[in-house]
Amino acid sequence: MATFEFTCQKCEGNFEIDTQDLIDGSEELECPHCNARLTKSAAEDFNAAVGEFVAQLAAISKKFTATVEFDSESASESEEDDEDDDDDDDDDDDDDDGDDDDDDDDLDEDEDSEDER
Repeated sequence: MATFEFTCQKCEGNFEIDTQDLIDGSEELECPHCNARLTKSAAEDFNAAVGEFVAQLAAISKKFTATVEFDSESASESEEDDEDDDDDDDDDDDDDDGDDDDDDDDLDEDEDSEDER
């Protein structure tokens, strides 16, 4: 099983926690140096996500082995990029709505022309 290595943002202390201990709740995500901890809700969400991740790795283990190295600072930068992309997508959706209305008007005009015949 894997081990997570953490660095506390408050005191900059390093510590490790076994993945299975997080999943089964036998160990909390708490800095042993300054006792900084997550909210209960954030800890539950993180533990559930870790559990799902481990389950998905187990599902692919017959075909692949995996080595994972993840830096949460990179994740923060990636989320900011995703938010910027989402803003761009919203602008595109507005344009689509306007085009649909014009198409409906064209259909109404065609129906009127057929009625006159």
